[in-house]
Amino acid sequence: MRGIAPRSFTCRARGAFCFVLVLVIAGCSSSHTTSPPPPPPPSTNFIYTANAAGTPSTVSALASDQTTGVLTPILGSPYGTGSGSMALAADPASRFLFVANFFSSDISAFTINSTTGALTQVATSPFPAESGIDSIAIDPTGKFLYAVTQNSENLWAYSIDSTGVLNPLTGIPKPIAPLGTTSDSVAIDPSGNYLYVANRNSNSASLYGFIRDTTSGGITALGGFPVPLDGLANKSAFDPAGKFLLVTGTDVFGTVGGVDVFSLVASTGALTKTSGSPTQVGDDPPGVVVDRSGKYVYVPNTADVTVSAFNMDGSGALTKIAGSPFPSGGNGSINGPLGIATDAASRFIYVCNASNDISVFSINLSNGALTPVTGSPFPDGGNAPSGIVFVKKP
Repeated sequence: MRGIAPRSFTCRARGAFCFVLVLVIAGCSSSHTTSPPPPPPPSTNFIYTANAAGTPSTVSALASDQTTGVLTPILGSPYGTGSGSMALAADPASRFLFVANFFSSDISAFTINSTTGALTQVATSPFPAESGIDSIAIDPTGKFLYAVTQNSENLWAYSIDSTGVLNPLTGIPKPIAPLGTTSDSVAIDPSGNYLYVANRNSNSASLYGFIRDTTSGGITALGGFPVPLDGLANKSAFDPAGKFLLVTGTDVFGTVGGVDVFSLVASTGALTKTSGSPTQVGDDPPGVVVDRSGKYVYVPNTADVTVSAFNMDGSGALTKIAGSPFPSGGNGSINGPLGIATDAASRFIYVCNASNDISVFSINLSNGALTPVTGSPFPDGGNAPSGIVFVKKP
């Protein structure tokens, strides 16, 4: 917001005499007033969406007021990417943003302006991958990026240099599952030691686990995998403490979706399904997020146009929050949520909708209930926002 310029003070006496008096006695015979300093600009963070439609596809950039949750387009948004931008991820230091392009078979890379949130494409971007790229993850050090595809059993892995350039690791792409299967998500635990891929064929889905070499970025298959999943896997996410991995799936309870919760053994990387899993959600859940406190879980349901909300206890058990599922917002009759993100302070949930907008909800910290913020939904500026990420302003 533009500040108010301080008012100039006046003196009854004019000319050089008054000027001398001001210099000598730092004032003049009459009193004068000055206005207070201009208020600081609103403190903001950044929201980015991968917009799947359009030629080229785009990534939208918006500033999020960290007090109100209100979204404002960032100058220059949306920015061109490749074709079929389906997913995106930012490095932990908020320096770079990477966008997976499903149809153009590559990954776009951008630097993030730490002051404004504006994006600048990295030199030599986009970087080759393969068609169907639909999920990417960055390790906690920000040195490596991993991607999987709906069109093969391959894992793609890259090092990230100091300018955001991606360099394929040796042996990439690496087949990680049976020939002819496909993958929908890749997730790295917060310690950075383990990587998991949700993989499926036409009838069933499984989790594949790997130990990471945190120096080289290489992966080695863990024993005891694959682990079966309920339904056909969609997306996965860890809680902030790294105790649990959550995986959504379609057709878990008949045609209705569900979420599996697995507890992680930090010393070995083993996963054990928690008691009560799977938990029923809505129809076609395309993602899952755990708030930064680790207490609340939110799942968007595209076909139901809702967000399912749960309390998660220390054992990983999920209990439905009163009022769940909550309407996901959006405009028009085709407005199902396609992606979900949360902020760094457990204050807001952001949902990108098929109606080309973003719903923002405040989180009731005492019970996890969701309330739309004033002005929600906010125009996205792109076409078919399919993935969304929150980036904390440095």
